[in-house]
Amino acid sequence: MHRIESADVRRAVHRTGWLMVLDALAADTLTPALRRPGRHVPCPMHGDGRKHGRGDGFRLFPDVDRTGGGICATCGAYPDGLALLQWLFGWSFPETLWRVAGVVGLTDAPAKPVAPAFARTHFSQAEPPNPERARRALRRTWSASLPPRHPDAWPLQRYLAGRGLDASVLHPRVVRFHPSLAYWTRDRNDRPICLDRFPAMLALMSGADGRPLTLHRTYLRRDGLGKAPVPSPKKLMSHGQSRPLSGAAIRLFAGDASGHAELAIAEGIETALAVHAMTGLPVWASVSATLLQGFRPPAGTQRLRIWADKDRSGAGEHAASVLQQRLGDSLDARILLPPAPIPADARGIDWADVWLMRHSAEAERAVT
Repeated sequence: MHRIESADVRRAVHRTGWLMVLDALAADTLTPALRRPGRHVPCPMHGDGRKHGRGDGFRLFPDVDRTGGGICATCGAYPDGLALLQWLFGWSFPETLWRVAGVVGLTDAPAKPVAPAFARTHFSQAEPPNPERARRALRRTWSASLPPRHPDAWPLQRYLAGRGLDASVLHPRVVRFHPSLAYWTRDRNDRPICLDRFPAMLALMSGADGRPLTLHRTYLRRDGLGKAPVPSPKKLMSHGQSRPLSGAAIRLFAGDASGHAELAIAEGIETALAVHAMTGLPVWASVSATLLQGFRPPAGTQRLRIWADKDRSGAGEHAASVLQQRLGDSLDARILLPPAPIPADARGIDWADVWLMRHSAEAERAVT
């Protein structure tokens, strides 16, 4: 193993932003806060701050993408992403550096040999991620899955049908169905625990270079009538590679998009499927707002349509705007937001919601 220098990690994170790092390492615990930077949410360590008479006790700083920091009214302030991750998981500072370095792709960077004392403090708390083990887990999970049109994949078919979507359009090399996938999470001592097994939709996530990178999992209810009742039903698997997630996407309708002059990008898989149902365009899914703003269209793309989510926090529109501005004049990039207002009882509305409303209205008219 090699020592990771703090300055190298900070410089790399400055280029990618902290949101991508926190999304990769702490999505299970920080999802509510990541969706609403600057807004108060229940503390990921002790829950609802109102028990302490202070309202929801935790928030990420408004400039979290630059600093990575956050504050809890009870637990204290954590000025940067390294301090925040140490607090969340009880990692040592060297271990935190090591894990962040893996996310931003520094594993191949020149480094000094690890001193024995560092190795003892580093590995006493947790074993390092094993790249080969991660690759075996990816192969094992994919090989146990079924094509989306398979009769036994009916929970996936029912789940999508409930959103007005057709599983038959899915390419089996990109999206598949796992009949019984273990749902793993970690307790507050960073120990892995399996909550249960659920059917799941698997989606192949490819890097910006087009090569397979990892798998995205959507855990479903056993009857297919919605997502599984787990803390985070949508998760990425560890990929065990030095390549970063930045620029990655699920290439739903174009295994090789180099010949597509026009391409559409959305956040979620269901949203991308809805956009395809409405427009017939080849659509990819970025999985999150963080990855959307770092998306890199393939060579040959002349027009990019960014089908953004409309959130009360503004995260979806902000990510789309960052992507559009970053692309500049290199191609024709346009943002499309849902025309409907955000429902009073919802955090936001996306194009999957718009499609479902249209689809339901058409079905109702057909019946009457």
